[in-house]
Amino acid sequence: MPTPGKKPKSTAKRAAKAARSPRQPPGIVLAGPPGQLRATVSVENAVDQRVTVRGLVLHREGEAPVSAPATALIPPGATAEVPVTFRLDPTTAPGEHTAEVEVGGVRRAALLHVEPDLSVRVSPRRTLAAPGRQAVTLLVVNDGNVDLALARTTRARTDDGGPDPGPDVVLEVADPPTVGPGATATVSANLDVPADLDPTRRHVARIPVGTADLEVIVLPRTASETPS
Repeated sequence: MPTPGKKPKSTAKRAAKAARSPRQPPGIVLAGPPGQLRATVSVENAVDQRVTVRGLVLHREGEAPVSAPATALIPPGATAEVPVTFRLDPTTAPGEHTAEVEVGGVRRAALLHVEPDLSVRVSPRRTLAAPGRQAVTLLVVNDGNVDLALARTTRARTDDGGPDPGPDVVLEVADPPTVGPGATATVSANLDVPADLDPTRRHVARIPVGTADLEVIVLPRTASETPS
C-alpha cells in the first residue's frame, strides 16, 4: 500500500527515471552529414517494470525539434543501446553544434559533428552536341552544405567504346559563380567539340560541373564531303 501522504509515481516519472544513464558519459555524440547524423544512445531502465522507448527528439536552440524513429523494450534494471539517425536541414553548416537529445522525457546534452556534404545537381544532365562551338545554359543546384565555386574551364576525354580515349570536349563558363548551400544558379557556357571525331562512331564525354557531371553525346553523322 502507498505510504500515507505520498502519491504513487506516475508513468511519466517512471519513464523519465528509466532514461537515466549514469554509467555513460552525459554527452551524446552524433556524427555524419546533415541527412544522416547517427549515434547509439545508451538508455538504462532504473524502474521495476519494462519500459518502451518510442522515438527520440533532437533539440537545438533556435531550431524546430527533430524527431527520429527508435524503438527499444528495456527490461527492469537493464540497459539498451538504441541506434538513432536524425535528419537535419541539408544546408546545416559543417562543424560542431551543441544540442540536446530527449529520451523518455529527459533531455541529455549532445554534440553534433556535422560533416561537409558535397551534393550538386546539374540540369540538363545530358546534352547532344556536334563538332564545333555551341552555347549551352545549365542550371546548377547546390543540395549540400558548403559553398561550390564553379571553374571557368573544364574538360573531359571523349569515349567511343574503343580501348583509347579520344580528344577533349571543353566547357567554358563565361562568368563562373559560387553557389551557396541550398542555392540555384543559371550558368551560361560554351561547349567546344573537336572537329576530328570519327563520324561513324558515337562519342561520349562526362564534363565535371562542380561534383556533378554533364554528359555530352556526339552522335554518328554523315561526314562532310571535301570538294575535289
